[in-house]
Amino acid sequence: MAVWLLREEEVCVFLCHGRFSERYAPVRASAGARFVRLDGHQPQDLNLRPPRAPMSVKPFCFPSTELVAHYSAAPTAPVTATAPLEARCLVAGVRPCELRAIGYLDRVFGHLPVKDPFYHAHREQQVVVSVDCIEPHASCFCSLVGGKPYAAEGFDVNLTPIEGAYVVEAGSQAGREFVEQARDNLTEATGADLAARDRVRRAAMEELEKANAGFVPARPPEQALAEKEDAEIWDRLALGCVECGACTHICPTCHCFYLLDQAHGAESYERLRSWDSCMWSGYSRMAGAPLAKPNPRSRFRSRFANRFLHKYLWSPKQWDMVGCVGCGRCIEACPGRIDLRRVIREVSA
Repeated sequence: MAVWLLREEEVCVFLCHGRFSERYAPVRASAGARFVRLDGHQPQDLNLRPPRAPMSVKPFCFPSTELVAHYSAAPTAPVTATAPLEARCLVAGVRPCELRAIGYLDRVFGHLPVKDPFYHAHREQQVVVSVDCIEPHASCFCSLVGGKPYAAEGFDVNLTPIEGAYVVEAGSQAGREFVEQARDNLTEATGADLAARDRVRRAAMEELEKANAGFVPARPPEQALAEKEDAEIWDRLALGCVECGACTHICPTCHCFYLLDQAHGAESYERLRSWDSCMWSGYSRMAGAPLAKPNPRSRFRSRFANRFLHKYLWSPKQWDMVGCVGCGRCIEACPGRIDLRRVIREVSA
C-alpha cells in the first residue's frame, strides 16, 4: 500500500480536494478544538495536532434531533417518511477512538433486518479523514478498552502527524480516490518518514499506559459486572451523579433515542427522533394506567448501573464489541466528577 507525505502548510489545500457539499474539521477554540465547516477558515485555524475535540463526531452520522416523518390529521392519512440526507460530506480530524465508535454504531444501526435508513444515508455519503493522537487528553483511556491512539482500520484516509508534516494512508476505495485527486500536494513517504510515524505512535501509547496505570481493573470488567448487576456498591458509586445525562449525550457510542410527534401547522404533524438518556428518570417509562406498565428502572442505582452494564457486559454479547472506546469525554462532562475508569476499577476489585 502506498504511503504519502503531506507538508503541514498543505493540509487545508489537501482537505479541499474532491466534490463535497460540506467539509468539517476541528479548528482552534478557547475551550479546545471544535468541529466547524471549513468554508471561510484559514489554514492556520486548523487544529489537527492537539488532543481530541471535546465534541464527538457522532452528530455527523446520528444527529441529536432529526425529522423522520410527517403526516396529516386525517384518520386514514399515511405516515410519510422524510427523504434521507443525500449531501456528500467530508469529516476530517476524526480520532482513532471515534473510528471505533463509528464502527460500533454501524453494527447497531445496520443490524438486519432493521437497518436504519437515516443513519446509513449519512454514513454512505461520508468520507472520513482520521488523525492519529500524538498528544492524548488527560482523560483518554483507549488503551484500557483494547484501543490504540493510532488508526488501523475504519478510515478512508488517515494522517499521522510528524514534525512539519503528516504521513498519509488510504484505507478504502473512497480514500484512494481522494488521495489520487490530491497527488499534487503529496510526495512519496521515505523510510525516515515511516520511522518517525512509528516513533510518535509508540510515544503516544506509552503516555496513555503511564497515565492509566492506576486504573487497570483487577479482572475483566465483563466478569466483574456479571456478578454485580444489582449490588449495593452502585449506591455508593452513584453518589455524585445528578442525572443530567451529560455523559450519555457526549458519548460517541450511546445511541438511545425516542420519537416525538408535534404539530406542524393546522392539519399536519411531524415526527422527530431525538437522543434519549438512560440516566433520566423517564427513560423507558411506558404509557398506561397507574402501575399497569411501570418504569422498568424506577430505582436510580439501577439506571446508573445500566450505563456501565450496557457498555461492558451486554454490548460484547450483543455486538461483539465493548460499548466504550475510552475517549474520556464523559469524565470531562460530568459535574459530579465521576470517573468511569474509577468505577470500573472499584467494581472489579
